[in-house]
Amino acid sequence: MKRSSIKEKYLIYKVRQKDAEAYGQLYDFYVDRIYRYIFFKVATREDAEDLTSEVFLKTWEYIKKTNKKIDNLNALFYRVARNSVIDYYRTRKTKLNVTDEEYMQNISDSRDIEAEVNIKVEFANIELHLNKLKEDYKDILILKYLEEFSIAEIAEITSRTKGNVRVLLHRATKALKEIAGEN
Repeated sequence: MKRSSIKEKYLIYKVRQKDAEAYGQLYDFYVDRIYRYIFFKVATREDAEDLTSEVFLKTWEYIKKTNKKIDNLNALFYRVARNSVIDYYRTRKTKLNVTDEEYMQNISDSRDIEAEVNIKVEFANIELHLNKLKEDYKDILILKYLEEFSIAEIAEITSRTKGNVRVLLHRATKALKEIAGEN
């Protein structure tokens, strides 16, 4: 399903008619990406699962209750996910770190343990550097390089101008290079 495709618009229409099966199709298409985005931000499997469920419930309710035209469902899901993560940290006031035990549990689920270990170590290093950045910088970098969104899509998700996103992306990249020691 292509972003903002006719099929997606039809499914949104069906959801507004309270068709749960139509929303299930949207869920299946977006759930892995939204989960990955949230997991990268909260770094615990349980919290990422809870927040992902919350995102899809909030989006379901929004689509059913509003008659506003939804031009970009992808941006809507990511905006709701981003706001849910912000609310998560706002209510908890402390950031959580992924524990070694959680990494090992993830690794044991994999068939290719060596490759999984390399990925987890790389992920931990990236996460360590990202956690040293301001939240705005971290958001922009994740949306651009992990989720591979365009500047226009990031602007829509974060409610910023494209110019502002470009400036933030440049500053975030520069800050990350400084933290990683790549001056």
